[in-house]
Amino acid sequence: MFVEYLKRFFLVNNQALRSHNSAFEKSALRIFLSFTLVVFAGLSIQSWLYCDMNESLCYAVLSTLSFGVLCALLYLSCTKTKLAAGGFCLLLFGIGLFFLFEESEVVAFKFGIVSLYSLPLIIRLFFSFRHALVASLLNIGTLLYSINLLNDNLVSLPFQVAILLNILVFGLLNVALPLAVSRVLYALEINAQHMQKMYHRLNRNNLLYEEIFEHTGTPTLLCDKRGRILRLNNQAGELLSAKNKKRLEGSSINKWLEPISDSVNRFFWQSNATECLLKSDSKMSIEVHRSQLTNHGHYVLHLQNTTHLKALTQELESTQLTNSRLSQLDLLTRLPNHFYFSKLVNERLKSQSNHFTGAMVIIKISQFKLLNKQYGKDKSNRIILNFAKSLQSRLSDQTILARLRGVKFACFLPLGQTYLIQRNLSTLINSALPSQLRIDGHQLNMDYQVGVVYLNNDESTAEDLLEHCEMALEYSTSADRIAYYDRELEHNLMEEHQIGLKLVQAIQNNEIDIWLQPQVHSDGQIRSFEALARWRTDDGGFVSPVVFIKIAEDLGLLPKLAENLLQELVSILAQWNDEHIQTPVAFNLAGQELMNDAFFALLMSLTAEHPWLGDMLELEITETSPVMTNPLIHKRLRALSSYGYSIAIDDFGTGQASLGQLVDIPANILKIDRRFVSPLPQDVRHIDIVKSTITLAKSLNMKVIAEGIETKDQATLLTSLGCDTLQGYYFGKPSPIEEWTENSHEKAKELRMVY
Repeated sequence: MFVEYLKRFFLVNNQALRSHNSAFEKSALRIFLSFTLVVFAGLSIQSWLYCDMNESLCYAVLSTLSFGVLCALLYLSCTKTKLAAGGFCLLLFGIGLFFLFEESEVVAFKFGIVSLYSLPLIIRLFFSFRHALVASLLNIGTLLYSINLLNDNLVSLPFQVAILLNILVFGLLNVALPLAVSRVLYALEINAQHMQKMYHRLNRNNLLYEEIFEHTGTPTLLCDKRGRILRLNNQAGELLSAKNKKRLEGSSINKWLEPISDSVNRFFWQSNATECLLKSDSKMSIEVHRSQLTNHGHYVLHLQNTTHLKALTQELESTQLTNSRLSQLDLLTRLPNHFYFSKLVNERLKSQSNHFTGAMVIIKISQFKLLNKQYGKDKSNRIILNFAKSLQSRLSDQTILARLRGVKFACFLPLGQTYLIQRNLSTLINSALPSQLRIDGHQLNMDYQVGVVYLNNDESTAEDLLEHCEMALEYSTSADRIAYYDRELEHNLMEEHQIGLKLVQAIQNNEIDIWLQPQVHSDGQIRSFEALARWRTDDGGFVSPVVFIKIAEDLGLLPKLAENLLQELVSILAQWNDEHIQTPVAFNLAGQELMNDAFFALLMSLTAEHPWLGDMLELEITETSPVMTNPLIHKRLRALSSYGYSIAIDDFGTGQASLGQLVDIPANILKIDRRFVSPLPQDVRHIDIVKSTITLAKSLNMKVIAEGIETKDQATLLTSLGCDTLQGYYFGKPSPIEEWTENSHEKAKELRMVY
């Protein structure tokens, strides 16, 4: 162990004894040979000039022979380095022995000792440590011989001092210097290997970075602060229409691109994102995105050809304009529809003072079903059109008139003090309603039901006023066809308050159940389910989801309700996943839940616990909520989409949805609201709206689900229009989730939900 330690300490192990660089050996050998050659050349000349006795003649011959041998070794070193090195060591050994035994001359004796003592060091330079060690051991004989000669007073120093100096020279030249040279050679070798590894690593990294830069997937270039292009990949060269990349490298980016906005600084490449035009083709739009500033003060720019996106945006805007006209106006009468009417009324309410008075009126043509049956659809539509024109001509320009649906019309009337009396207002309404209409030369008597509500400056909205009108309309009779909203009906608000109190308790006790309604393909096979909330009261009855969901939203209970339902649904889905029932379930979310940090954190934690959840749970976004335009909602939806969730926009066309929302929300499913489906297939206007909506969705690579399908004709029409998935009572009513999970999920498995 101690010997091995010494080997490791002095670096004389097998690994350290590896041969070093041949170029170094050749260089060192030539230095030794050249220097020795010069010395012996001088010695030879000196000896022949003063050769006057036999001893001097011997030196002259020896030096001349040595000079010749050195010349031969120097020539041999060009091709046979090891052989030349061995010959040099033998020559040095022979000369050393010659002068060692030349006892008559002290200088020659010393030269011989030094030559022999230096031999291990020279051997170590060209051979392994073992060869040097053998030479050192042989020099022990030289040491003993020299000590023996010291007894003869060959030197003038004291005997003990001479011995010590001789041993010191022996140890220095035979042991210390070879070990030191070994250490130096080893260090040089290790350093050279390390440098070589660093070079290969640097070269490999450089090639890797070159490959990454070339295959980033996007046109990319590198420029300095002044916009001079330093590097670019092939995609950038092709995008900038340069036949030769070398033309681009070294040129200014201003030579190829021009920012569109004049307000943009001319150093546009220093901005995070800039829209530019290609100078060689002004029709091509290119967005320049600066991804980072490198350590060298350079900019990495990513280029994106947005020409196609601009064209698509213009096409989508045109489609939006068409859909807007279709969705805001009634196609038959050209009057505002329900949604647009509510919007106009709300704008009027916001713009008027607190002392503004008015009334909302809903007019229903009573006998229209009989007329439709008697005269047919076309003449019935002409009756509606003539009625709309007559009513519009009899009302003032300040009146907002709309066709809600079917034979229902709505009017918002600004009123003076005279008409705040119901009798006077009834007279005004009767005078505005045509008692007869002429159709094909025939007089047609008209009969109506009217519901009226006064505006009381209580921050009511158009939707509230229409709701009150609908309530009043229920109380109209043939004897008294004009019914006014009774303030006593406000006890319904108290009833809603009581429902709210019970709802709080029901949510705390987790008494809201999940029901499932199937969503099917055109062939009737179940594709997925929609999870619906149902609340059964203690008396066995049900509270309408429309009622308690709205109350929960008003009371801020939606996040807690959604949390309870979500946890229950995920537990069921976990069982389905174990049973290999791979049918997704759609879960409705409104803005209030998504804005709630605790609910969003719960949803993300469930995603982490169940990696398969993104495939089994679809998120339906109810876009009727105004908060759906909030940027935080968009950010969180993008995060959910990145985790694999399918995002569906529910009730499309009835609320906040727009093309801007379709861009901001990462949705891949579009649900057509039942209000657009219920008039099908008779209503051509709704067919056009549904058709354009499906076309829009397909252009955005979105799937389409139609809700509220109740007849086979509706299902057949929607399938022919390209609708992917169908949902409605025609295929199946909502049913408790227990029906699908009882008996080890027997019903689910019977319906081929297992894949």
